[in-house]
Amino acid sequence: MIMKILIAQILLLFAFAAESVAQTIVSVDLQKNSYLTINGSTNITPFKLIQGVERFPSREIIVTTTQDQNKIILQHNQITLAVKNFTSDNKMALHDFLKLVKSDIYPNLQIEVNYLTVSKYPDKDKLLIGNASVNITIIGVTRKYTIPISSNKEGSIYILDGKKKMSIRDFGLVPPVHMMGLIKVSEWINIDFHMIFKISAEIRQTS
Repeated sequence: MIMKILIAQILLLFAFAAESVAQTIVSVDLQKNSYLTINGSTNITPFKLIQGVERFPSREIIVTTTQDQNKIILQHNQITLAVKNFTSDNKMALHDFLKLVKSDIYPNLQIEVNYLTVSKYPDKDKLLIGNASVNITIIGVTRKYTIPISSNKEGSIYILDGKKKMSIRDFGLVPPVHMMGLIKVSEWINIDFHMIFKISAEIRQTS
């Protein structure tokens, strides 16, 4: 899902060989235990919606990226996620979510990465730290967010993490209430992703 595109962008940096690099073609192979979650709460209890890698549209993606100073720009980068592929132990929360996003009318979320910026000197415990500029479209409404990201490496495996707090009101959505207002869903959610993957890259140099 959200995040195969982010992964591909980030891994471009690991493949840099020289300042003359113009394009990098990156193949990303997602591994088990990768997931995306939507964390929310009511005035009574928190809840979590999760989409594991087994429910992603594909576990492999190939993308082309280019560099513009400290920005990594991705071409043809829209990702589509099926909202009904989310699961939850809280069945009421899942039902409310699908109803809220009008899953029968708008079965998918769209995610598009504009660019990635990376810290030149990341913390010693992290392989990479940066931000992703992302467009998210829900029920036909698009909003732009900056998502902090970090990545580290264990052998041949890369691990990418990111989290963003946002309001569902950004998309014109109204938090649902139950039991005549006794149970109120918060407008605030946290998008949290944890991606584990292997990569291969082909670097194309300019003349």
